[in-house]
Amino acid sequence: MKVPIRTTANGTEYWDSEAKKVLFVPAGMRPSFEVTEKPESMLYVEVKPSTDTPVFNLEGMTATQLREFAEENNIEVPGNLKKPETIRKYIEEQLVADAE
Repeated sequence: MKVPIRTTANGTEYWDSEAKKVLFVPAGMRPSFEVTEKPESMLYVEVKPSTDTPVFNLEGMTATQLREFAEENNIEVPGNLKKPETIRKYIEEQLVADAE
């Protein structure tokens, strides 16, 4: 299956899913192969987040606020983490790990 992926002033690029490579056709020329327009396997599907998944905004919180948040969510923050950015990153990693 060959599908168009990008068109420029110089021509059109096609993805060849069998050969796993890009094919280039110069502008003004027709491709010498069959082109599949909008194949079902490549259609964009919008995935909406689950309504039962809580969303947390940790930006702008102080280190103290982040530690309180972590405690409320049963996350143990190591004592050597002092900066809010470091604590925020650690909490986010733990939340992702818990979700999996």
